[in-house]
Amino acid sequence: MQKNMLIVVVVIVIALGAGIFNRETCSGDQGPRRAVEMYLSSMKDYRFEDAYDHITAKMTDSASAEDWAGTQRRVFEYGEVEMSDPDAREPHRGIKNVFFCEDSAVVPNVLKAKDKFNNQGSTEFELYTVIKEAGAWKLDSQELLYEEADIRKWFPNDEIPEFQEQM
Repeated sequence: MQKNMLIVVVVIVIALGAGIFNRETCSGDQGPRRAVEMYLSSMKDYRFEDAYDHITAKMTDSASAEDWAGTQRRVFEYGEVEMSDPDAREPHRGIKNVFFCEDSAVVPNVLKAKDKFNNQGSTEFELYTVIKEAGAWKLDSQELLYEEADIRKWFPNDEIPEFQEQM
């Protein structure tokens, strides 16, 4: 009896790992990716009020749109920040339980940027956690990857640029 139960559990775990359950519901949803693209495009173009619409209160430390946008504007203008177009990748969705898709995703992104303190620019490998809030996808957190093993896990085919010493 216990052996049969163990076999059933193993089959369910394998099925979940293979994405058999909820494949139609979870795959092909580009909402999380689009949220990252909209946020980063707004930041790139210094449209901070628009960027605010794509992030949660957690990302703003619960600041008002006016306060958050003002702070971002001052930082970007002082630093002379220049960003490339976003390179958001396919969203990776989690599973809340056996039968339902979780309303969150991880969206990998490659960001190229420079500022007056880093005039040679840098390539950043980022992970954005995006959640569904009041029916809209919004960025809830950002993680910057530093370790090559972590970068390779999410960006296996990307070139990792070498940092050049500044003189």
